[in-house]
Amino acid sequence: MPFRRASLTLILFSLPACLGTEAGAQTSEPSVIQALAITAPIRIDGLLNEEAWERARHISNFTQRELEFGSAVTERTEVAILFDADALYVGFWGFDSEPQRILANEMARDFRWTGEDNFELVLDPFDDDRNGYLFSTNPNGAMADALIADNGSTVNRDWDGVWEVGARITEDGWFAELRIPFSTLRFGPNPGAGWGVNFERNIRRKREQVLWQGWSRDFNLEQLSRAGLLLGLKDLGSETPLDVRPHGVGGMEWEEGSDREGLGDFGLDMSYRPSSAVRVNLTVNPDFAQVESDREEVNLTRFSLFYPEKREFFLEGQELFEFEIGSDTRPFYSRRIGLAPDRTEVPILGGGRVLGKGGGSTLGAMVLQTAERGRGDERIPSTNFGVVRWKQDVLDESSVGVLAVSLLQPGRQNLTYGFDLNYATSELFNEKEFEAGLVVAQSYTSDAEIKTALAHRLYFSFPNDLVEFLGSWVRSGEGFNPEVGFQRRGEPYQRFFTELAISPRPRFLPFIQQVEIKPFEISYYMDDKSRELQSFFSEFVPLAFTTRSGE
Repeated sequence: MPFRRASLTLILFSLPACLGTEAGAQTSEPSVIQALAITAPIRIDGLLNEEAWERARHISNFTQRELEFGSAVTERTEVAILFDADALYVGFWGFDSEPQRILANEMARDFRWTGEDNFELVLDPFDDDRNGYLFSTNPNGAMADALIADNGSTVNRDWDGVWEVGARITEDGWFAELRIPFSTLRFGPNPGAGWGVNFERNIRRKREQVLWQGWSRDFNLEQLSRAGLLLGLKDLGSETPLDVRPHGVGGMEWEEGSDREGLGDFGLDMSYRPSSAVRVNLTVNPDFAQVESDREEVNLTRFSLFYPEKREFFLEGQELFEFEIGSDTRPFYSRRIGLAPDRTEVPILGGGRVLGKGGGSTLGAMVLQTAERGRGDERIPSTNFGVVRWKQDVLDESSVGVLAVSLLQPGRQNLTYGFDLNYATSELFNEKEFEAGLVVAQSYTSDAEIKTALAHRLYFSFPNDLVEFLGSWVRSGEGFNPEVGFQRRGEPYQRFFTELAISPRPRFLPFIQQVEIKPFEISYYMDDKSRELQSFFSEFVPLAFTTRSGE
């Protein structure tokens, strides 16, 4: 039996090496794009008719990922980059032989760009192959953006950066100009050494997807380790930016026969950048009146619903505080700050935050104080919230880190602290991706019967185009109580998960893009104390396929 298990494991991990057809690092020369310094203003209108765009170096060596892997782009595509002291300018030329068939419907912010023609770019301002920014637009000039962490493992699409875009469709195709202020980005002290950058264009009617660099089907644009290099940047934002935003609201109320009473409220938000890699935020009586509303959901289960963070103060740098034991257990969940369990507001008196990176180390720290609310059994005492997250880059794509979270109230404390180890590589076998790691956390609650308890996650992931093989073991022990975190299940549990999918692309079937065979996907929950089954999910796919036309 042990021999059979070892043989199966060897076969599963050897299969990609034997059947892989996408060898090499998918690097196309030139893999460097040179930015041109400018002094004259650029009008963001999609015309790209300024003289600077003509002088800038254009790159056009785009390669297909889909449908014809490794082939050149069928429609001429060019990109150039300009910069001044305040912003980066990206020009996109999407020539098209049939401009009347360009597909573009969306105009909303954070539009779903996967269903229409679009242009995407990623920036890695620290060139650390881990953390960066994604910007996307379509022929209508719609805007979408996201924060990238851990080489694409975490993508925060709720973040909204400050930038501009202008786009238009002409008889030659569609064209776009993007202006990204340097104040929107965090970057290292020596931009002249180069930033990571990559570009992607999608031509929907052809289902054609092309990238500048790293067009392997085993990776995505968000995986910054496959990006090219942006050179030529210098003298960026020479002034130390300080942004102060006071806000206030006033009014008056009265009842018939009573005196009029004035009402007022005010607050202050301040952002200070002592360097390009560090950002300090202070807030007093923050106002979240313009925050996007949560999507209404009907919960027919006994488990809690997870709502993503929408408040701007918590969104920036949110990826730095990621510490996920599993989708059911998160030691830190920013929505616990300033929101009651019923999602009503608890006033935040004020607080501060520091985000920074240097020498391969990333630090995020935050402290906030909330006001007392309610009386009697509904009373929520004034509470101090704190969180510190530190990560150190090791090897090419791996990391180690620690997390500490605190909730302090008069007479009681709740603490959660832990560490994570993550090994990641995109060089396994024939340029394949592999990830494995361990996450361990412990909680302490001063007034609980079980004061300390543990939770952990042990996992591995081989998420490639031909073979996807995943597995994890998650445990949340009895008494584990991260009060500034998220627990979907109220009871202690263990979860065992594994999945194997084999997805070849048979060239002898002319109308088929990809076939999927899934021998198993198993998710098994059991009570950590009694070992009784809580829930079970299993899936077996004997044969599924996607046609070249998208069905």
